[in-house]
Amino acid sequence: MDVVTVWSGLTYGNAFIPVEIQVTYGAGLPAFHMVGMVSESVEESKERVRYALKSVGKTLPQGRVMVAFLPSEVSKSGAHFDLAVLYAFLKGSSERFIVGEVGLDGTVRITPQSLKVIASAYLNGKRSFICPTLTSDILELMPEADFFMIDKVSQLMDGETSKPLPSPNKVAQAKYDLNEVKGSGIKRVALIAAAGWHHMLLLGNPGVGKTMVAERLVGIMPEMSQEEKLDLLSTTGSFPVQRPSRFTSWNSTPAGFFGSAKGSPGEATFSHRGILIMDEFPQYRKDILEGLRTVLDTGTIVASYGNQRLTWPADFLLVATSNPCPCGYLGHPKKVCKDAPSSVLRYLGRLSGPVADRIDLHYWVKSDETDRYVEGACDKVKAVWEKQYERWHKEGIDHAGKIPGEHVDDLICVSSSIKSMLNDSVEKSGLSRRERHKILRLSRTIADLDGEEDISVAHLAEALSYRQVLPWLKSLVP
Repeated sequence: MDVVTVWSGLTYGNAFIPVEIQVTYGAGLPAFHMVGMVSESVEESKERVRYALKSVGKTLPQGRVMVAFLPSEVSKSGAHFDLAVLYAFLKGSSERFIVGEVGLDGTVRITPQSLKVIASAYLNGKRSFICPTLTSDILELMPEADFFMIDKVSQLMDGETSKPLPSPNKVAQAKYDLNEVKGSGIKRVALIAAAGWHHMLLLGNPGVGKTMVAERLVGIMPEMSQEEKLDLLSTTGSFPVQRPSRFTSWNSTPAGFFGSAKGSPGEATFSHRGILIMDEFPQYRKDILEGLRTVLDTGTIVASYGNQRLTWPADFLLVATSNPCPCGYLGHPKKVCKDAPSSVLRYLGRLSGPVADRIDLHYWVKSDETDRYVEGACDKVKAVWEKQYERWHKEGIDHAGKIPGEHVDDLICVSSSIKSMLNDSVEKSGLSRRERHKILRLSRTIADLDGEEDISVAHLAEALSYRQVLPWLKSLVP
C-alpha cells in the first residue's frame, strides 16, 4: 500500500505545529475518510477538493480513500489544509510546506489563517512554500523563503508560479495630530507614555479629551519594523499597515478580550505591538480587570481548555480612561458631583486596587489647561526608543517601561541623593515596592525625553506626581 505524504501546519496560540498529511487508498466501496481530530471545516474540504480536481479534468481515486492528519492528538481546523490535500492527489508527495483554501472552480485563495500559518512556519525555520499568491509587502517580510504561488489549481499541472500581487496603498502612520488635543500637560504625558512604553490611566470630567488623546497616541509612535510586522502577522493573520490601535468596549466578554481557549485570539492579542484603549475603565467586568493584572506583568495571555494550554503574545501599551465618579463631575471647577460618597468610593475602589497599581502613569486631565504646540513629537519618541534600545538591548529590554522589577535598581542608575529622596518619598506616601519601581522607570524616560543622561530632582518629582492622582481624588469625597 503506497502512502503519499505532504506537509502543512497549524498554530495553537503562539505555538507552531507542523502537520504531516498522509493519503492512501485501496479497494472497496467508494468512501472518503479523514482522521486525526479534524473539525467540520476540515471535513468540508472533501467536497472542495473533489470539485477542484474536476476543474482540471481529474477525479478522486476509486475505492476507499483515507487521509490522516498527524499528530492525531491535536485538533485541526480551518480551510487552509485544502491545497495540501489536493496536491497529494494531484502531484504526490512533497517536502514543501503547502497552505491554501481551494474553491469548487479550482481557484486558490489566501485566508487569515493561511497567512498566520505561513508566517509562523517561516519563524520556525520553514523556507519552501506552495501557497496562494501573496502581496509583495508580505513577501518582503520573509526574504529567505522560496514561494511557489498559484491562483488556480491548473498552475500546479503547468508548473507556473504567479507574480506577487501589488501592495495596497499605505496609510499614513500619523492619522491624527496630537496638537488637535488642547492642553500642554496631557501632551506631555502622552509623550512620556509613548517614549517609555508606560501604561497610562487618564482621569477627568466628561469632554476634557481623554479618549481623544488615546486615539492619537499611536500617531506619535515609530513605524513597525519588519520583525514586528512578521510577529504580528504570525499572531493574528492580518498584515499590519501601521501599528495597531484597538478600541475596546466596557461590555467585552473575557473570551473576546483575552481570547477563546478553543484557539481564537482576543483584543489584547490584536493589540500586540500597539495600543489597547480601554474607555470607561471602571465599568469593565471584574474578571477582565483582574485578568489584566497578569497580562500587564508578563505581556502574554495563557488559556486552558481541558488538557490543552494556549499562550498568546499581548505586549501592548495600555491607555485606560475614566471619569472620576459615576456622574463624572467630581473635581469639576464649576459643576457639583451628585453621587453619594459611598457610591464614589466604590467606583474609585475599582481603580485603586492591584490593576491601577500596575499602570505607570495616572493623570488628571483638566478642562482649563494652558495649551502649547508640540513640535516633532514622533521624532522625540523615536529618539528615546533608540536611546533606550541601545542602553538595554543586551539584556533583551527595549523600553524603560518593560524593565522587570527585580532589575530596576541594577539597570537604572541614580545618584545617592536621588535614591535617598526617592526612598523617603515612597515611605512618606506609603507607596508599594512596585510603585517605587514604576517611579524609577518613569524618571528614566522623562530624563531621556529631556535629553539628560542623569536623572535629576525635577525628573523624579514629575514621576512622583503621576502617582498622586487617586489619593487626591479620594480626598475630595465628603
